[in-house]
Amino acid sequence: MCPVDRHAWDERYAEREQAFTPEPNRQVAEEVAAMPGPGVALDLATGEGRHAVWLASLGWKVLAVDFAGVGLRRGQARARAGGLGVAFAQGDVYALRWPPASFDLVLAAFFHPTPPERGRVYASAARALRPGGSLLLVSYDRANLTRGTGGPQDPDRLLDPPALAEQLRGLGLDVIRADTVPWRAPARDGEEVDVVNAVIRAERPR
Repeated sequence: MCPVDRHAWDERYAEREQAFTPEPNRQVAEEVAAMPGPGVALDLATGEGRHAVWLASLGWKVLAVDFAGVGLRRGQARARAGGLGVAFAQGDVYALRWPPASFDLVLAAFFHPTPPERGRVYASAARALRPGGSLLLVSYDRANLTRGTGGPQDPDRLLDPPALAEQLRGLGLDVIRADTVPWRAPARDGEEVDVVNAVIRAERPR
């Protein structure tokens, strides 16, 4: 990602005390509950760290990475307030290469790389998984453009579960789930809105 994008995210986080809900996404929580654990997790593009802090509260050892310093500092403050030892690191998730076979979970929640970027990021994530480890992707589905609210409006940045499942199989992963999930999500004003998420979970074979 370019510096302009990083500064734009810093400005977005700085506009309000909490840019996103502090609770974990429901689909993320349900999928993590179905995994063995806790173990060692990598939270890609962590933003304000809501999932990293939540995973740590469950006993996971978490490395959380993002390029936006404002969001990271907010996540660090939340972790400290809860007495949780999350390792936050500022860096470009597109350029970083993770040590092989190091994580039981790699999570990318509401992270929307373009198709060329996806290939590099997901290949790196697949190599970083331990045998039996899971890559969990939860983001806006392409169907959200016509059936949901919010999210990126560029269809290339939205996930197509069947196509992505095929890509992950090509990386040697076993696809456990690749679904389009419509649901009523909480909004900032206390109301609920229609959202269509893509939920993809794949495992590195043991």
